[in-house]
Amino acid sequence: MSRVSRVGNVAIVFAIVTIFLIGSYIYAKHEIDTLKDEKYLEASLQMKNELQMFIKEKSEAIILVTLGLSANQNVKNILQEKASYKELGINNFILTLQKNSPLQHIWVQLIGADGKSFYRSWTKKKGDDLVKIRPDVAQMIKNPKLFSIISTGKYDMTFKAMMPIFDNGKFIGIVETIAKFHSIVKKMNSEGIEVLIVVDKKYKKQLTDTYSKTFIDDYYIVNPFENEKLLQIVQKNSIQKYLQITTYLIDEKNSLLLTTFRLPDVNGKSMGYFIIAKDLKMIDLSDIEQAKNDILEITLLVLIVIVIFFYYLYGINYKRFIQEQNEMLESSVQEKTKELKLQTDALTFIAHHDKLTGFPNKVLLLDRIEDAIQHAKNSSEQLSIFFLDLDRFKEINDTYGHEIGDELLLQIVARLKECIKDEDTLARLGGDEFAILHKNATKISTINLIDTILIKMKKPFHVKNIEIFTTFSIGITLYPQDAMQASQLLRNAETAMYKAKDSGKNTYQFYDKQMTELALQKIQLDADIRKALKNKEFVAYFQPKIDARNGKVIGLETLIRWIHPQKGIIYPNAFIPFCEETGLVVEIDKYMLIHAMKQISQWRKEGLEFGKVSINVSTRKIESSNYIEELSYIVQSSQFDTSSLELEILEGQIMKDPKKSIDILNKIRDLGISISVDDFGTGYSSLSYLKKLPVNKIKIDRSFIMDIPFDEDDMAIVRTIISLAQNLNLEIIAEGVETKEQLDFLLQEGCYNIQGYYFSKPLPVDECKKFIIANAKGK
Repeated sequence: MSRVSRVGNVAIVFAIVTIFLIGSYIYAKHEIDTLKDEKYLEASLQMKNELQMFIKEKSEAIILVTLGLSANQNVKNILQEKASYKELGINNFILTLQKNSPLQHIWVQLIGADGKSFYRSWTKKKGDDLVKIRPDVAQMIKNPKLFSIISTGKYDMTFKAMMPIFDNGKFIGIVETIAKFHSIVKKMNSEGIEVLIVVDKKYKKQLTDTYSKTFIDDYYIVNPFENEKLLQIVQKNSIQKYLQITTYLIDEKNSLLLTTFRLPDVNGKSMGYFIIAKDLKMIDLSDIEQAKNDILEITLLVLIVIVIFFYYLYGINYKRFIQEQNEMLESSVQEKTKELKLQTDALTFIAHHDKLTGFPNKVLLLDRIEDAIQHAKNSSEQLSIFFLDLDRFKEINDTYGHEIGDELLLQIVARLKECIKDEDTLARLGGDEFAILHKNATKISTINLIDTILIKMKKPFHVKNIEIFTTFSIGITLYPQDAMQASQLLRNAETAMYKAKDSGKNTYQFYDKQMTELALQKIQLDADIRKALKNKEFVAYFQPKIDARNGKVIGLETLIRWIHPQKGIIYPNAFIPFCEETGLVVEIDKYMLIHAMKQISQWRKEGLEFGKVSINVSTRKIESSNYIEELSYIVQSSQFDTSSLELEILEGQIMKDPKKSIDILNKIRDLGISISVDDFGTGYSSLSYLKKLPVNKIKIDRSFIMDIPFDEDDMAIVRTIISLAQNLNLEIIAEGVETKEQLDFLLQEGCYNIQGYYFSKPLPVDECKKFIIANAKGK
């Protein structure tokens, strides 16, 4: 971007901002003027309304009724006798007026035809024939018609309107409306409002009144001395200017809001005017100030947005300019930057890696242990730290030289790398010392890694046609049991390694003695299980399944027992969990299947009837890739009748991957083998999949049976499972039945196939044979 273009862009931005500010000012002024106009109009209307209300409050009415007294001697006699107006028969007339007109204050004046005798209801007199009637009343009697007049006194001014009353075309009286305005002016002044009363001359009754001699053009000023300031303002201008105000007028010089109220006569023509003025300071304009502030805030906000927007555009253009400059600079320094980066990376790698093997050194190892500790704190995981020291490495170096020693170390590292997981870290600490960070560790995974390393190291190394045997002394420490810091953990592992050296080398030692003992037990257990498989120490026990209605044996479940040479009978819970962790359970499953099939075939040859024999299949076994091929081979090679065989598969195993399980179960069923869902009710089966599973039977788990009949929830679950099996046309069997109450409940609910200690415990082959024979015919 050139300097000229930048200047041009700035000029454009300045012009746009200027136009926006001018437009904003015009808009703001218009809005404020509109708001002021509304406020002033509201104030003027309020003043007029108040004045009109006061006028209404001061309005009075007098009814003058002429009765032609001189022509009516009876009425005249009544007046002379001081009769009441009720007796004169006008009471109903007054009440009618009050009821059917807005006139509430009504006075009655009876006038004789001679113009002298009269009766006034607003005095205590019943009549007075000495006072003459007013000239305006006399004029009305002579010439009845509608007219208005204005009269003034020393302290007041009165507006009067007179209207004749006719009865069937005969003039009988006058309605006179009176409004006095001196008190009204005082009330308006008390509220800070000045009022100037102006009267058209033609309505003025007495133009020579000494108390009111102020005239402006053809108009008479009633109260000039009470509002001299307002009078002076009006006198300086044309009075028509003020009388013609329709809404309001603003006198900026005198800071006044002016308006005019017109008082019409009986014919609707203006006979009097009230010029009303109020100080502008008394009008509340706070809303306008708030509106002004709001408009200002919005204007500033929009202006800021505009400035930011143009700043952003300018920034983009400027950034493009800078980018072009940078590209020119980068082209000149790119090669040097690459060189510096390579040098930095090389130095960083050297600082954190072993020069010979390229694996992490102690610095990087400690850093990764620290990171692993932070992760383990959040996830509650465990870590294992291995410290490995080569046995007799000094002798190898001294005998064959450092070149052979280095090559041996490279081969050792390659073997160690094969032993660990991708997420683990193998490091060379120096010389013949190595370390391993084993993440997400368990007791079993730690022991398995030890075993793997020791086995790998048993094989000889071949370095330049030289066969070399070497071993490791290994120390292991655990996080968080042994320490909480990386350096302390590594020291603990080193301490344990020296204990392993002292124990004869080619071994390992846990920093925690109890863990060492457990590791030795696991290793011994692993060796014993492998030996038991080889020596056929595992045997099959069989637990009968009974039709509780007749006591007949309808099937058997195969259960494993370990006949240990020294320890005697060992039950499955003492070794099967370990076998599942290590994978030995796959071999045990195969061993038990073959062993059970042989026994079943033998009993069939002897003519025993016992229904189907079920065998449990472990998760590891069914997940193995060649399980179906292996099962098919065993069945075919032994020529076994699969109609007698039933495989029990855990519900939880099926629900891990229902689609895959359906495929495997279909292949098992194709071999003629029945399938039973074991521990039903504990694996959260989906009913949509359950109806698709190629299974023949479901077994109610013992956990739902053991508390019957005391646990209502378990009873409800069992009822549901039985009903579900019946609706899906599946066989149902309950395991773990030990009491008569449990049996009675199951029979009552429709579950007749029972397995449990109530009928028989798991039996060895000979005892099971006797049981089958004894219960061949049932009860």
